[in-house]
Amino acid sequence: MKRIVALALMLMLAIPAFVPAGAEQKEYSLNARNLSLNRYSGTFAYQAEGSSYYQIIDANGQVLMDEGSGYTSLISSSYFPCFKTEVQAKDGIHDEGLIDGFGKVLVPAEYADVNIISDRWQAGIKLTPSSADDKDYTFSNWSTGEKSFFRVDYADIYFDGQKVGTLNRSDYGGGNCTAYNAYLCVTNLAKEKVFYNSKLEKSPYNAQYSGEFESVREKGITVYYHQGSGQKAFTSSCTLDPADLVVPYLYDRGVVYDIRGNELFKTKQVYDSVRSFTNGYALVRVNRMYGLIDMQGNEVIPPQYEELGYSGENLMAYGYISAVKDGKFGFIDAQGKETCPFVYSKDIVRNRGSFATIKNLDGSTIVLSAAVGELQEHFADVSFPVSSNSRAFVGQNGNKQYCVVDLNGNTLLPYTEGVRSIELNADGSIALVSYGSRQYSIFQFDQTAPADKKADQPEAAKDSATNNDGSWTCENGHPGNTGKFCTECGAPKPAAESPLTNCPSCGYAFGETLPNFCPECGAKIAQ
Repeated sequence: MKRIVALALMLMLAIPAFVPAGAEQKEYSLNARNLSLNRYSGTFAYQAEGSSYYQIIDANGQVLMDEGSGYTSLISSSYFPCFKTEVQAKDGIHDEGLIDGFGKVLVPAEYADVNIISDRWQAGIKLTPSSADDKDYTFSNWSTGEKSFFRVDYADIYFDGQKVGTLNRSDYGGGNCTAYNAYLCVTNLAKEKVFYNSKLEKSPYNAQYSGEFESVREKGITVYYHQGSGQKAFTSSCTLDPADLVVPYLYDRGVVYDIRGNELFKTKQVYDSVRSFTNGYALVRVNRMYGLIDMQGNEVIPPQYEELGYSGENLMAYGYISAVKDGKFGFIDAQGKETCPFVYSKDIVRNRGSFATIKNLDGSTIVLSAAVGELQEHFADVSFPVSSNSRAFVGQNGNKQYCVVDLNGNTLLPYTEGVRSIELNADGSIALVSYGSRQYSIFQFDQTAPADKKADQPEAAKDSATNNDGSWTCENGHPGNTGKFCTECGAPKPAAESPLTNCPSCGYAFGETLPNFCPECGAKIAQ
């Protein structure tokens, strides 16, 4: 306990070294035997000087987990906000587990291996000794070179931090698993695709391929089956919860339907395809050209680009999207305005989400920013924490010094002597700086980017009785009502004090027309 208190006091007394223009900044300095950043949680695996065990601290230096758990190792996941754990195991084999970025146990440390399938699904693997001819795992003794062979005995399956069942070796196969939100697809030893729900109940649907839905022709009509449950989807009889699905809607010939077959909206024209909505937008394609629509079907960007950004979590994440027009690469904003001119051929540009890079003839790297275009400084090298979702990057000059630059071209951390390395979290708001000799600094950047559409909007109302899912809370505090009167006490639905002009979730200004869904964050808007 004394070590924890001393660490907290040391971090509280740390003084910011500098505050660059355009961004507020915090700095905490500490000595550590080991310190590593999880890019997605923004927290750190910390091993104090003289300690054999690991803790987790946040960017403020707050200790989130003490040493009592006895973790001899914490390894950050490269793709999820969690850490693999290790303890001293009796058999020397079953010592691995998993915790989230804040110390909560997702999988207890009692397995030989943990398969991180998604942020919600994991598998803890139990092994049994085997011969070299029947092995799934090989362990080597580094001091003697002796090898031991094991095969999978069974896999315990975890969902949202709870064990939901066990699969034997035949059912688990080689660990080829794919998660579809609250549903899991496992390829067994017979190479069959088997789907399970969050209780590890097997789906009755005979799946031939991976995928959330499968379309089949029945009596000349296309029918969609949800493979995880076996239900017919996009029909009035479907009982699936949209929150448990990856894509809870269907686009068909100009109409978007919800999971129960209700029409959500019509698009302005019939597109060849409509990809999944992210951040309130979806990519559309017609005649091999791409555009963007919002969740009311409005055409935000006409389909006039040969390429248009990525799908996934970065789509319009900061109000910009990359595009290719006439073979040239550039960036545009949500109004279709060019924010980075279409100058360079797409063939020489490497897209980095909100940034792009070009290798110059002199060997240096040119950086294109979605917010301000080409940056004046050229770099000897650059690195990005996650190519699809960062608003900052690490630059390096010819003297092998490091700096951090944000989306608006602001220098968040200047070139500094003695810096060994800089690592950023996923969105570029946290930097871990190593000086060597076990000395570190953790920086936090409060970036107020002019391009941040949410920052320009009025604060969302916090006293509204209507919730984001369309339900409402009566005057006596009973939630979950959807009709005109409370089902608990009969109180009438509160009258709206004024027309809804902003999204209750993010503050986005709607203008003259009240949408069904917020085009900025995707929240359902009560009419």
